[in-house]
Amino acid sequence: MGQLINEDECPVCEVFDQEWIFTYGDLVTLLLCFFILLFSMCRIDDEKIKEISQSFKSAPPGSPFMFQGKQSVMESIAKDIEELDMPDEVEVNVSEKGVEVTFKETALFESGSIILSQEAKDSFQLLSSIIGGLPNPILVQGHTDTTSDTTPQYPSKIDFSMMRAAAVADFLTSLKIQGKRIKIAGYGDMKPRFFNDTPYKRSLNRRVEVILEPEDYE
Repeated sequence: MGQLINEDECPVCEVFDQEWIFTYGDLVTLLLCFFILLFSMCRIDDEKIKEISQSFKSAPPGSPFMFQGKQSVMESIAKDIEELDMPDEVEVNVSEKGVEVTFKETALFESGSIILSQEAKDSFQLLSSIIGGLPNPILVQGHTDTTSDTTPQYPSKIDFSMMRAAAVADFLTSLKIQGKRIKIAGYGDMKPRFFNDTPYKRSLNRRVEVILEPEDYE
């Protein structure tokens, strides 16, 4: 004859008081379904990802693809120029125009002169070691301020700034940089970087800019 078991002593019949685990399980399942749904709605553009990954690869010197949407290449060239032993009066920036190397007047010329100093020639020899091997166009721009000295031969500020740009271009060609790559422009005091209201700001406006342009830049 079987033995009767008291329900109060049966471990199987103990009351389960952890109902929260069912709600937790439902929540985790819903979150999993939500993220699966999000992932299924995403469209991965393989070509776009490939272009982005390629932009982080350095192009070899003289690459014909230089500056074609590869911001990292522009920044790499600017960094290489910054590491040169250039005077403090030289500033390097990257913009949509390309790599801009700005020389203050004091880094290139005596006041009122269009003849490059020896220090300037040394700086351009260093610069040519980087930009000389690239195929990109080079734009040389001359600028003055509102009070810049001119010469009897070049009484116009535009002519004066143009001749300074031409002096830089001539020296670059003497360093075996192809003349067909180089363009010059003189803007006089028409494109100041700063207001010409203090001597210091005027000194910053007296400058020559050497811009390594993208090959397809208009």
